[in-house]
Amino acid sequence: MSIPPGQPPNPYQQNNPNPNPYAQQQPQGSVPQQYPYAQPTMPAGVPLANQAGAGAPPGQPPGAPAGQPAGMPPGAPPGAPAKKSVPGWLWGLGGLVVASAVWAGVLFATGGFSDEEPEAVLGYAFEKDLCGSTELKAFDERYDVEQSAEDATGWGSQQDGLDQSFCSWNLTDREADSSDYSSSYLSSSAIWHEASDPTGEFAATYKGFEDRSTDDYEYRTEPVGDLGEEAFLVREDSGGDSSSRSMSLAVRDGWFTYEMDWSYYGGGTDSAEPPSYDEVERMLKAEMKAALAGLAEK
Repeated sequence: MSIPPGQPPNPYQQNNPNPNPYAQQQPQGSVPQQYPYAQPTMPAGVPLANQAGAGAPPGQPPGAPAGQPAGMPPGAPPGAPAKKSVPGWLWGLGGLVVASAVWAGVLFATGGFSDEEPEAVLGYAFEKDLCGSTELKAFDERYDVEQSAEDATGWGSQQDGLDQSFCSWNLTDREADSSDYSSSYLSSSAIWHEASDPTGEFAATYKGFEDRSTDDYEYRTEPVGDLGEEAFLVREDSGGDSSSRSMSLAVRDGWFTYEMDWSYYGGGTDSAEPPSYDEVERMLKAEMKAALAGLAEK
């Protein structure tokens, strides 16, 4: 058999009476039976590199066109990125993004991302001169209020988000004589909270006084009704020692807070007996009601 020009010799056709090594010998006169899995012979002149699986570059699957990268879908244009599998951590990240989106939706629905700041609830007008606006009528029975007012000291401040006013009096005891070196003091402080709501911390502030108790002094915090939204009375018990006593009354009404503090320090054995705790409590409550009424906006 002659070989066409340019065609390499076929080893199965040289000196081989049966060109197909897989074909079975057929009886003489019968129709030759072709091997069903025989591969077609490539036409002459076609490079072997274009045959299925022959000469494929490393990493390229058999049967893929020459130059097509591994993982490229059939029919993809040359230079297209290969299809890659998605890492497991990326699926987890996707779940986290979805959960975050759901949570963000909840915050938007409930106003969690609202730019609106809470509005201050203030029902009391700012008073810079707290000394002049406080009459101390409830203390006039025991103390010389007019004399005490002459020595009063105070201040007022208005800042962004917080207004404050303060006054302190040195009380003159009517029952003490000139040789008595005992002293009594009263102070008032008003705060207009315009940037933050004091509700969450108010009770804890005055209940915390009980943790200041020692072997010599015991502090007791009691709730008080009929004053603002909430009020507390802090009593200092010195265990029968009358050389020093103190009591505080604090009220919160909305975002406004007001506190009055009374204290006594004995000057010796000849000092006049200070007022009882019950008497001081009565004076503080009466004066607090008068002060709040004077500051309340009409």
